[in-house]
Amino acid sequence: MMMNIGKNILRSSLFALCIALFFFVGCEKKFDFSTLPPDENISVNDTSYIELTPPFTGFTHISSVIVGGDQLMYVADKGASKIIQMNIAGAKLGDVTILHPTSVAQDSRLDLLVCGEMVVGNDTIGAIFRIHLAKVSLRLSQITASHIDTVWKERSSPARRFVSLIVVSENQYIAARLGPNNSSPIDPDSRLLWFKKTDTLITPISDLQTGVGSAITFLNKPTGLVSFPNRKDFIVTQTSEGVSYGAIWMSYQNTSDFTGWIPKFDPTIPTQRVDFISPNQFIQANGVTIDANREDVFIFNAFADSNGYAIKKFDRKGKFKPESIHPRDVSPTLREPVCGAFSDKILYVATPSRIFRFKLSTDFNR
Repeated sequence: MMMNIGKNILRSSLFALCIALFFFVGCEKKFDFSTLPPDENISVNDTSYIELTPPFTGFTHISSVIVGGDQLMYVADKGASKIIQMNIAGAKLGDVTILHPTSVAQDSRLDLLVCGEMVVGNDTIGAIFRIHLAKVSLRLSQITASHIDTVWKERSSPARRFVSLIVVSENQYIAARLGPNNSSPIDPDSRLLWFKKTDTLITPISDLQTGVGSAITFLNKPTGLVSFPNRKDFIVTQTSEGVSYGAIWMSYQNTSDFTGWIPKFDPTIPTQRVDFISPNQFIQANGVTIDANREDVFIFNAFADSNGYAIKKFDRKGKFKPESIHPRDVSPTLREPVCGAFSDKILYVATPSRIFRFKLSTDFNR
């Protein structure tokens, strides 16, 4: 009898071992997710921008926003004639008055450079200002107690205005100027000016031709600029009036044969015909910013293009990225973005009265 019990135990053990092997081998096969019922709200491969709420409010008419090297936010509120200093949580820390500011940038010395206006006699003219932020501590600056210098004035042509400014390598900077008179072959109103860190004009950038036309280097009505860290490369945006390209990516060259800027992508060269330079793709490119780490480019497109994108995103090779932002996917009030900034994986998008914040779905929990 003991022998029969032993045989039964052996048979049971072998049976259990076979069952275990069956399940073990079966588990090596990947689960078929297609057998699950569809879920319209979840996609394993979905990459999109998710809004962080609430937006920052309380502005009159935003024209420029940056996140500086001091990790503070600076907003040019043209309607209120203020440069507003904020922390990244949206709390306002202070402000200074500059008449109708259109652009704000920060150099590595933490000085702010601002495009705006000033009154001289009976005229209101375009000007560039330098704000020397007052040091509260080693890491904190206060804008309210800052000293402001006027470093450039357009005395001879009161109708000219500066619409954007960027800092490039060596604390030099480039300012985009706009005006109604572009008939002069020597000094047209609409052009880019290149300055030394001492606020002395180096030269107008002649590699872009003022006027209307279908060539990639025609500049008619500039709206925005963005630069790349430690380089002189830049992107300029403009309205679509009279030109085919609302955004021009310029690459700085310094060789024995040539010093200056050339288009990074040239439509006359077949191998360079990338998405970024598809002609007439922007109704009105109001501005531009970049993710400095990935060198992705964001174009803020007023009135949303034919595909409905208010913000178009491109990679460093000029390829369109599908996570570009459509107002229907986020907020209908985002139909007319005016400018933006990018910092610490967050995309800041400004409309005239609000600053929206977005984060890529794949960047959460990283």
